[in-house]
Amino acid sequence: MSINQNDLRVIKTKRNLREAFIRLLLQKRYDAISIQDIVTEAQTARVTFYRHYKDKEQLLVDCVNVNFKELVERMSQITTEDVFNHRYQALLLFYKHIQEKETLYKILFSSWGTRVVIEQFRKLFAEMSKENIAEQFHVDKWRVPIPMDIVAYHFASAQIGTAIWWLENNQPYPPEYMAKVSLWLTLAGGLRLFGEDEFYIPPPSIPEKPE
Repeated sequence: MSINQNDLRVIKTKRNLREAFIRLLLQKRYDAISIQDIVTEAQTARVTFYRHYKDKEQLLVDCVNVNFKELVERMSQITTEDVFNHRYQALLLFYKHIQEKETLYKILFSSWGTRVVIEQFRKLFAEMSKENIAEQFHVDKWRVPIPMDIVAYHFASAQIGTAIWWLENNQPYPPEYMAKVSLWLTLAGGLRLFGEDEFYIPPPSIPEKPE
């Protein structure tokens, strides 16, 4: 029997399992967490877990998807029509989102987490990039000299890699600067790809670190 994902009881149960799983991730390694640990923490039964997830990897992917959906919903509220400002605002929200959930993402992106997290986040980011590139730059995706899948995955990998570096180094620069740098690095190659060779944006100035 299929489960109605819009049923309030289903939504509440899945949220309870996700929150229990995240609490456990803050305490122990992903590989050390068992299904029994999760249901005990969530104060529910194993049969309830398997009614919604086939294994803890699927639960982990759901945690990533929910967090990413929250980020995308925030990005959808950006109202500026300027292409570059829109991209900057989106990147700024991305870094602020990670900053707000710093402890969780440090674990998910570290050896305590799993490759599944990075791959899922990269996949979701690539899909979003592929949808936005042609729309924001008014480019026919079939006329770009490089397959759009490669372009989108390259941009996504660069953003995720930079974000991981930022977290691993305890956020040495504010989200505003990271968003500007990410935008500049993306445009350095992106504008040439879209035939804007004459367009130039100077690199952002490095902010002074507080004493």
